[in-house]
Amino acid sequence: MMVQTKGVVIGRILMGLLFLVAGVGMFMAEGGPASVAGFYTMVGLPMAGILVWVVAVLKVVAGGMLVIGRNVGCSAGALAAFTILATLLAHRDIADPAELTNALKNLAIVGGLLYVMAFGAGRWSSN
Repeated sequence: MMVQTKGVVIGRILMGLLFLVAGVGMFMAEGGPASVAGFYTMVGLPMAGILVWVVAVLKVVAGGMLVIGRNVGCSAGALAAFTILATLLAHRDIADPAELTNALKNLAIVGGLLYVMAFGAGRWSSN
């Protein structure tokens, strides 16, 4: 079936692009990583100036690995753990409808990453 072959690959690439583009965006944001570090400080994260670089590199490297189909299990696992942690730290106020939506979106992303972990990189054809 096409979805079981090409769909796995397309889904993996789309999941990777989400993180890759977000990671690059952290470097290119107005004010650069320092502006993102300001948000991290606002939500109470320690060592925000260092943490922003760790997060940006994780997103770029692991997202890029998903896009190219290399080490997808480890990359998806790292991104799933990061996304769960980010949800617990930044989207705690689920009484706020916007925060609830963001938390649920992140849980859906974790679900997609679990699928990537389960099905691997996929193949371009069923030959």
